[in-house]
Amino acid sequence: MDALTATAAAGIRSRVEALDLLANNLANANSTGYKADRELYRRYAAGEAYDATTGDWDPTQQPDIDSRWTDFSQGAFASTGESLDVALQGRGFFAVRSPTAPDGGAYGILYTRDGHFRLVPVDDPDTGRRSRLETQDGMWVTGNEGKPILLDPRRPIEFARDGTVRQDGLAVNRLFIADPGPSPQLQKRSGNYFALDQPTPAPRTNQVDVQQGKLESANVTPAESAVRLINVMRQFESLQKALQIGGEMNRRSVEEVAKFS
Repeated sequence: MDALTATAAAGIRSRVEALDLLANNLANANSTGYKADRELYRRYAAGEAYDATTGDWDPTQQPDIDSRWTDFSQGAFASTGESLDVALQGRGFFAVRSPTAPDGGAYGILYTRDGHFRLVPVDDPDTGRRSRLETQDGMWVTGNEGKPILLDPRRPIEFARDGTVRQDGLAVNRLFIADPGPSPQLQKRSGNYFALDQPTPAPRTNQVDVQQGKLESANVTPAESAVRLINVMRQFESLQKALQIGGEMNRRSVEEVAKFS
């Protein structure tokens, strides 16, 4: 394959991957606490591009998306006024747990910035004497010692700025807000959940400001993503045209050689 065709084909492949990534970000632009994916490029090199005599790679290596990385920057806050809506200002994640641990996180623990919670009765469904604090997907929110947070739905609920949960002025429990560390090894799972890529759960953090009655929006700007989407489409069209030109040049070369053979 000639250099022009190889370069254009590699560019088209990376643009297709970028389109998938941008489309997913746009689809989740309204998801609470969603963190955008970004592309990480490297120069693709096939085995035959390696020069065993010099130990160097051919400088005509092609661009390729090596992997995706997650942008954990803070999203904007939206006021809801709902007592069970909680947002985190600063670094940290709500630690949630599923009894069946479907996504294989450490000890079944997953992490999320989505603080749109609900109360689900767990004692007496008729009286609703106690209810468990859960996410909208049924994951229960962990408190002290990783235990569920049980509340009386008939009494007002207050979340202090340090995560302490109070009812009638008395501390009932405290949100376990985890910090994966300066270089988070968090892997995206389904929805707005992350799993920690290590055998032990992340430690609690106190360097976070809990704000009740608010939700964190996705850190995706639809306008910016739309502009990037248009740019990628234009690049795709240019590369497609280059691929067509390369094919035409190859065809004409074959025809010209045939005339002199």
